[in-house]
Amino acid sequence: MRLLFLCAALAAFTTSHAQMTVSGKISPPQSGKALVFNVPFDCWLHTANAVEVVPDKKGKFSIRLAVEKPQIIFMIHAGRRLQLYAEQGKTLVIDTDDSLKTVRFGGSLGRENQFRQKLGLTTNSLGKQTWNDTLTAPGQILIELRKAQHSALSQLNDSKITTTFLRMTRADIEYFAVSKLWDLIWKNNVWTSRHNSRYEQKEWRQTLKTAHEVVVLSNVSALNSYHYQIMVSYYPRYLQHLASNKEEFARIAEAVFKKPFAEVNLEVRQKGERYWEHAALQYGFTGRAQEYAIASFLIKGINAGDLEYQQEAYQDFVKRFPESPYRSQVEKKMKPYLESLAETKLESKGIHFVQDSRTVPTLDSVIANHKGRVIFIDMWGTWCGPCRQEFPFNQALKDRFKDKPVDFTYIAVEHRPNPEKKWQEMIAFYHLTGYHILAGKNLVEHLRKIYSQQGNLIFPSYILVDKLGNIVTIHAKRPSEREALYKQIEQLL
Repeated sequence: MRLLFLCAALAAFTTSHAQMTVSGKISPPQSGKALVFNVPFDCWLHTANAVEVVPDKKGKFSIRLAVEKPQIIFMIHAGRRLQLYAEQGKTLVIDTDDSLKTVRFGGSLGRENQFRQKLGLTTNSLGKQTWNDTLTAPGQILIELRKAQHSALSQLNDSKITTTFLRMTRADIEYFAVSKLWDLIWKNNVWTSRHNSRYEQKEWRQTLKTAHEVVVLSNVSALNSYHYQIMVSYYPRYLQHLASNKEEFARIAEAVFKKPFAEVNLEVRQKGERYWEHAALQYGFTGRAQEYAIASFLIKGINAGDLEYQQEAYQDFVKRFPESPYRSQVEKKMKPYLESLAETKLESKGIHFVQDSRTVPTLDSVIANHKGRVIFIDMWGTWCGPCRQEFPFNQALKDRFKDKPVDFTYIAVEHRPNPEKKWQEMIAFYHLTGYHILAGKNLVEHLRKIYSQQGNLIFPSYILVDKLGNIVTIHAKRPSEREALYKQIEQLL
């Protein structure tokens, strides 16, 4: 009996130790507005991992989060995001205004977060910004970032905070320039036709290369650092953008895969972009850093629903790193996906593939099969990240209209040859109950004509059809907009 009691007490202690309490107050109180917390595995915020807490009438809140290591967690409110330093078994008290612009920290991690806020890391900055990312030369931006890094490291060396905190914050500072450059590259659409920086791609490319040359790629002491994790995640893209032409990229690809570019090109076309990413991470990182990089690749794939080369990469990970400290987290994430691959009786689960859907000529043909019922049509593609981000909200939508005359139809538009396998796997993975159509050329052209009257066809798009078969809107609200969409559907019942 005593042994059972000790085991129970140990289990309770372990559970408690792997959690962290965040509490505080928002002033003035905002009735019904939730704070959103996200505890990521790495640097990526995925909405499916979000945990919400609604402050009480006095603006007070408290929440326990599953934190198992020193790391950065996210707090989001009113469109603003804070990056908070977290440790298992610790507490953090936050006193803030509704906009999160004025924040004071307390609790056992109050000092650490106050220090990071002073540096600017809480809001993904470092010191005072002295440049305009659109107008300032990339090389000059890097010079200013390095000045900010030097100042921040001096302040860190003068502080007297725990070794764990110092190690992680030092890494955040050291990798901040690379991380921030990527942030600015995406913000200014540098690699796209919407490029809005005054400076050309070659100058951003050279600056990014210069920033990478002074950092250590495989840095075991930096694995929990947010900005190190950004550098790791974008490393495959870094290799791609090092090349200014096809010949240069061919040489890089041959170094990564250790085979002729013709073979590489064929394999990537067959296996997809994530095959390249996986190979690039194996090429660039070694030891524990490589274990982390591949674990992050796998977990991000599941969280984002980007399942290309997922099963193959997982099998390779388990084979090469059987004792990896990340294995349990990877396996936990992979389990639903592997189970969905083994599922064979999808029709009995409410998933219906429309027969010969590639030959469906028009949207009218789709609507004709649902007479007397409201239809919610989801326009998506396996390649579309925003489409996949909406899928976790589908079950709440369907629960809302259970036993009501509402049908859910999904029309997928795919660009690759022979997309059926990946299309069906993703439907099973997200358990998308309803009717499924893989659009053929005629249906795609018809949809483009419909949308061209009010702009371009974008993904995701949502169509609402009333019981009489009339298209009410081709721009219905998204499932994540919840009540706004529910109201649109209810008006048609």
